[in-house]
Amino acid sequence: MSGPENPMPDGYPDAEALGWLRTADIEYLGVHIRMTIKPNDRIVELWELDGGRPARWLGNVFRIDAALPGLYLNHKFEAVLKSRTQRDGLAHIAAKFWKS
Repeated sequence: MSGPENPMPDGYPDAEALGWLRTADIEYLGVHIRMTIKPNDRIVELWELDGGRPARWLGNVFRIDAALPGLYLNHKFEAVLKSRTQRDGLAHIAAKFWKS
């Protein structure tokens, strides 16, 4: 539950204001991640979870209806995904989430 002592990170989508927000939590390479997608959006936002709560923005997956989804990561998380295979794997997971 968010509140003054437990605020959501800047930029985290507000489900109440949007009407709905689709989410899915995954673990990828030891990082707990929440994927979110807003109504009528073509971007899956990636958020690092800390104790089950969104703590930091990790990146976005976009143009996910293309053969190779685009992936944009914050610089700290980019260091975790060292290979192109790891980056593509995460992008494809987010693409499946968007299409489901």
